[in-house]
Amino acid sequence: MLAASEKFHFVFSHELKDRIQIKINSVDGERTQQQQQQQQQSNNDTFFANSSSFIRTLNDGKRSEPYVLCQVFSDGQSLCMPVQSSFKSFTEKWSWNEWLTLPLRYCDLPRHAILALSIHEMISPTEIRIIGSTIIALFDNDGTFRQGIYDLKLWPNVPPDVKFNSSTPGKIDAVSNNEQILSNNTNQKIKSIASAPVIKTSNLQYNRKQITSKPLNITWNDDSAYPMLDELSRIAKVIKTQCDGHTINQEWLDQLVLAKTRTCLDKERSNSKSMLLMIEFARTMINDNECIVLYFEPKCDDVLNYPIGYTDLAVYDPELDLENIVESKHLKLSRSARKALDKDLKPTPQERDALMRIVAYAPGQFLSPQDQSLVWKYRFFLSQHKKALAKFLQCVQWETEEQVKQALDLLHQWVTMDTEDALELLGPTYNHPKVRSYAVSRLRQAPDEDLLLYLLQLVQALRYERFDINNTSMVDSVGEEQNSSNGTYENFANAVGQSDSTCSDQTKLSTSEVDLATFLIQRACEKPTIANYLFWFTNEQTQQVRLSIEAQKKFVDKLVELTNIVKRVQGPAKVKEEKLRSLLLAGDDSPVKFNFLNFDPIPLPLDPEIRIRRIIPDKIKIFKSAKLPFLFVCETVDGEEYPIIFKNGDDLRQDQLILQIIMLIDRILRKENIDLKLTPYKVLSTSLKYGFVQFIDSQPLRNVLEPKRTIRQYLQSKTTVTNSEDTTLNETGIPHEVMDAYVKSCAGYCVVTYLLGVGDRHLDNLLLRDSGQLFHIDFGFIMGRDPKPLPQAMRVSKDMMEMLDDQRFLDFLRHCFTAFIILRKHANVFANLFSLMLDANIPDIALERDKTVKKLLDKFRLDLDDENAISYLKNLIDSSISAIVPQVYDYFHNLLLAFR
Repeated sequence: MLAASEKFHFVFSHELKDRIQIKINSVDGERTQQQQQQQQQSNNDTFFANSSSFIRTLNDGKRSEPYVLCQVFSDGQSLCMPVQSSFKSFTEKWSWNEWLTLPLRYCDLPRHAILALSIHEMISPTEIRIIGSTIIALFDNDGTFRQGIYDLKLWPNVPPDVKFNSSTPGKIDAVSNNEQILSNNTNQKIKSIASAPVIKTSNLQYNRKQITSKPLNITWNDDSAYPMLDELSRIAKVIKTQCDGHTINQEWLDQLVLAKTRTCLDKERSNSKSMLLMIEFARTMINDNECIVLYFEPKCDDVLNYPIGYTDLAVYDPELDLENIVESKHLKLSRSARKALDKDLKPTPQERDALMRIVAYAPGQFLSPQDQSLVWKYRFFLSQHKKALAKFLQCVQWETEEQVKQALDLLHQWVTMDTEDALELLGPTYNHPKVRSYAVSRLRQAPDEDLLLYLLQLVQALRYERFDINNTSMVDSVGEEQNSSNGTYENFANAVGQSDSTCSDQTKLSTSEVDLATFLIQRACEKPTIANYLFWFTNEQTQQVRLSIEAQKKFVDKLVELTNIVKRVQGPAKVKEEKLRSLLLAGDDSPVKFNFLNFDPIPLPLDPEIRIRRIIPDKIKIFKSAKLPFLFVCETVDGEEYPIIFKNGDDLRQDQLILQIIMLIDRILRKENIDLKLTPYKVLSTSLKYGFVQFIDSQPLRNVLEPKRTIRQYLQSKTTVTNSEDTTLNETGIPHEVMDAYVKSCAGYCVVTYLLGVGDRHLDNLLLRDSGQLFHIDFGFIMGRDPKPLPQAMRVSKDMMEMLDDQRFLDFLRHCFTAFIILRKHANVFANLFSLMLDANIPDIALERDKTVKKLLDKFRLDLDDENAISYLKNLIDSSISAIVPQVYDYFHNLLLAFR
């Protein structure tokens, strides 16, 4: 294996989205006599005749401020707006030492891009004089982007020449002449060359003709306009070779040589008869490795034909991201020393309405500067509104120490925030550890059942944790506690004056300040179920469940190997089932080297409270589906049977998310004493390609609605009880509990699938249990996506409504309206959960990441009052019942399944 220093790390230019950075260091050498005469005539800058560097006279009354202007060109055309260094007034050497970020990315650079630099000097408010200019190709002859420090010759009193055969090259490379053009003899004439530019003509496909120009007279270190500076270049290359690790490493010798070479380099720069501009190109670091940027353009042979009148041109404004000093000054004046004055402020009725409108904003909605000023002004008034805390924290300028202190003090005085609302504080917007610790303190109050509902999003929120800031904050907190223990008598007296309850609350708050990762680990240690799901969500092991998780992982891996063998078998599902059964019966002789008939008991990954010890071969089944789901019936340690579905080749993360949301909806409705008989079965994605699904004994509506059979007839056939006192049973032949479960579950899933935008609904992913509960499976399309054109907002067919008389249909509508109104009040919870999943690479969320939360909130129709929202939902239900297109899709879907 190669050592780390011997490895070559590179990245293609088209893959690098970063902006180009150039460091402007300093100017060395002497100016020409013409420039010095101009200086003296303008009475601005006078340079000592015997000085070898740029030095001003200290008694000069008028001070000029030189600056550097840089811009990227290609084929004589500019590729971006110019960027300039800051204005500085120098008394000695001109040294900016400033990094400039160009409004251009590496991936946008052509092969022959040129960086043009020029130094300008302000003579008066209306007159600017150019000192000198130079150019350098951004890519070397071998196609590598330049890195490190370069000394570029400045051509005095002329603007940069950005043509191919430039007259202002910064680097002079003699490449077309076989004769030795460099010599150690001073004042020796060198034969002229015609290939002075850095870029060769062979690198430009369009330049087929030989370029002819007036030969340039090259001399060595004399007073002409074109010195070669060979010694300076030689020393710089020696230093670069050593720094790149291309020499034998002798630490003691390297230190001596580098010190000597750097001294010589500085001396050569200062003694140069020409002006030299020192610049530095940024080095590219990827995963702590320094990488060379190689020019590469994929599909470079493809020709892009733009239509006539194509004007899709974006102009970058270099001042767009700069600070607005007027606004910053206003905020600083308006928010400083006003803490005591703002406590008693009360808003006017108009301002109160505006504040309530701001509080009602959806989570993550941007607050305008006017909204922020209003919230900050009445922050003490809003401290009694628990839903206003997140809006107040958005108004804080976290880089301002005074505002941060006020915000954190008020944070502990704010009325307690709801647990589900605190999820917003764990998003990417809130980085301060005290704020995130406050959110964690609210999660501490949630029971284990609620925490499991949020666990998937909490794991994703770990990516927004700033552990470096958290560690620093912990150290600062310890220091503050130590300083407070050594306080003055006045502080002690104030502390004594506080009530015991206040002191107790503050002590409890300080001891509960932990980061999200620590909190999750603590709860996982207390609850094995949380530990199990935390592992599968993070794919990291913990010490407490390491052995158990390893056994589960081995079981899953062997199950993947087994199902891969079966999927490669040619033939229908029955043939694959026989192959699977034979592999299971092979026991220890199985090709996967695992005995599924008898293994040490392990917790089932899907439900860790269930421990299994074998798979029953006689009860396996393979469903007719494109992904071939496998049904395995496992035997538990108690001798009971536990059926599970294993999907190999299917990404279940989206199903896992939707089932989690359905569980949360069921919990919210139950808290309002409403049970809509939902069936939130369990789903666990153990990889991007496979996972487990809980098996629920049920039948798809395609099987229920056999020719000449209705849902009513199917449920009647499953009725085995007779009860003369059950009026529903006597009237319809279906028990009251079954009919009630059917009506409620239909209503519940109508609202659920509408809010989540579940698509691809057909009779095979609508299932019916013998208990009358209808539920949906397979959530491969959400957020309004559907593989079929003209999708319906919800799936309510005539077949589903056929068994409902007028009264039961009214009950169905009442359940739909009630659930919709209740869930509208918790829209912020769902918005927070989905916002935490934006970076989780869930397929239908990643497709339109910036629109996901808005599309979800649009479903709740928060712009309508309850009455109009009910009317809107009623129209959706009516249109879905009368829709004909879904029935046509079901017909073709049945034909497709008949051929499998």
